Amino acid sequence: MKTLVCSVVFASMFFAGCSKPTAEEYFARAQKSYGLVQRQADTLKNQQQLPDLFTPVMAEYEELISQHPASKEAETAMFLVATIQNNDLHQYQPAIDAYRRYVQHYPEGKQAPLAMFMMGYLYNNELRLLDSAASAYKRFLEKYPNSEMAASAKFELETLGKSPEELVPKEVVAEKPSPKAPKKAPKGKK
Repeated sequence: MKTLVCSVVFASMFFAGCSKPTAEEYFARAQKSYGLVQRQADTLKNQQQLPDLFTPVMAEYEELISQHPASKEAETAMFLVATIQNNDLHQYQPAIDAYRRYVQHYPEGKQAPLAMFMMGYLYNNELRLLDSAASAYKRFLEKYPNSEMAASAKFELETLGKSPEELVPKEVVAEKPSPKAPKKAPKGKK
């Protein structure tokens, strides 16, 4: 009997050691890696090396997503993959694809409005694909008409394709005061 109990305890310890990490453990490890990589990226002189830094971090988030797809950490990880593509790598089409993936998997997710808005924003401001931007903003406004970003989406739609110069009235530019020369100190006693 004692041998059987020891065997069961040993087997459970063995299988516990072999079990996959929890969603929280995956996420904590990926977050730690992301922080380290961000610090390295800030000091990187050759920006072309950024994908080499961030690809393993995205792979850690993807592993979490595949191993624990129903977890809240997977939802956050999926959004972070899009954020890395956008903010850190400046790879805008992959970022749009990642935001779209997030919205498809988590249509009621906390970041779904922002993800939908970002698709339109990137199409408009980075890729200059105005038809795609208009579609994305319209879908955003249909789904989230009361979002705090709705006014921004409406503005983006109204100004689609216009340059900054076209948006600022010429009178405002003409009325802008010119910088004044610094005043000279009054002559006085030394």
